[in-house]
Amino acid sequence: MDRYAQVRVRTNRYSVPVGLIGRTVRVILHASEVVVYDGGKEAARHERLIAKGQARLEVDHYLEALVRKPGAVAGATAP
Repeated sequence: MDRYAQVRVRTNRYSVPVGLIGRTVRVILHASEVVVYDGGKEAARHERLIAKGQARLEVDHYLEALVRKPGAVAGATAP
């Protein structure tokens, strides 16, 4: 997992919750989806990307960081 809360699966990247940055996760690759586990708990599930060099990011995975640091993303605000 990298510092951008993404795991690399073959040539593509998939987002995971920012709370998992720096942790080791397990990735299960299915024909149509990618499932990421932290221990025995499912952390993320994404539709599998077909083309190479793509990224599938889910904004919900970054909300924790935006609440703590609203300026982390241009134009982002926290309530």
